Amino acid sequence: MEKLVVNVQKLNKRSLIPTALPDSNNIAGIVFLNYTFEGEEVAEVPNPAIGKWYRDKEGYFYWGGGLNMLETIEDHSAEVSSPTENAIPETSTATSEPDSSVLPQTSITPAIKNKIQQVVNAFETGSAQGNYSGLVKYDDYTDPVTKTRSVQVTYGRSQTTEFGNLKALIQAYVGANGLYAAQLKPYVNRIGTKPSLANDATFCQALIDAGKKDPIMRTCQDTFFDKVYYQPAGNWFVTNGFTMPLSMLVIYDSYVHSGCILPFLRRKFVTAVPAAGGNEKEWINNYVEVRQSWLASHSNPVLRKTIYRTHCFQEQMMRSNWDLSKPISANGITIA
Repeated sequence: MEKLVVNVQKLNKRSLIPTALPDSNNIAGIVFLNYTFEGEEVAEVPNPAIGKWYRDKEGYFYWGGGLNMLETIEDHSAEVSSPTENAIPETSTATSEPDSSVLPQTSITPAIKNKIQQVVNAFETGSAQGNYSGLVKYDDYTDPVTKTRSVQVTYGRSQTTEFGNLKALIQAYVGANGLYAAQLKPYVNRIGTKPSLANDATFCQALIDAGKKDPIMRTCQDTFFDKVYYQPAGNWFVTNGFTMPLSMLVIYDSYVHSGCILPFLRRKFVTAVPAAGGNEKEWINNYVEVRQSWLASHSNPVLRKTIYRTHCFQEQMMRSNWDLSKPISANGITIA
């Protein structure tokens, strides 16, 4: 079981996992922002393209895009208030609301969204468009039980990891009957389990070929990265009162690079989020600073090399490029 916290204003509690969203069926109730509970990820879901799902102790299901995972139950249970202490009580009244709020058309126009995604693509792959067939093997997976580090496959347009969300992407691709679905289907239930598939030449080559040669893989990746990373980042952005494009870039990058806005980094500074009366620019500056310090001193040399990301954000703040109207140099690539 993991300790999970709701990161959106409200999230549906379901008796069954839907095949698509929004879906008004099987809603058993609602939970609200900051509601915490213990749950576990569901291994098999009807449609992996809509993201991860988690089951609580009572057997109810929650969309993973509306949740953040706290580091560990043991290390932080004393620091996280229980639902009855600081969260709006859940209700048993069903609703037809979708499982995630939609990022409103405020300052984040389609053009700005595209620019944000291009910057993160450049961080991850050295290309503004991303590398749909890009496959690298990094010694950056730390086993949560043994605390030992091992190599894992990292793949795709914005790079998702073998022990992260790669399984969901490949499940979606197999379900879409891609050209290489038959080659990849036998591996689906092995992705994310030990040992790593990094040394399986057949698996790795099938991924590369699918990314290079199959438009279905490109479509699956575009849908996947939007649903699994961009939409949850957008929900966090809106819920916490942020409005500026540079803020969305910083938040989205943290979701792609680290899985979420890291709670232990937030505890390193006292500035409140804008929704709680804090200053948006001050919060972003503080978060970037503590994230850079964490990356620069990380025990993993692979992560130490990624401080070009936070350097880029600091440069944009120095240039007052909060609306992202100016060109951005990202990992040696200029995004106009």
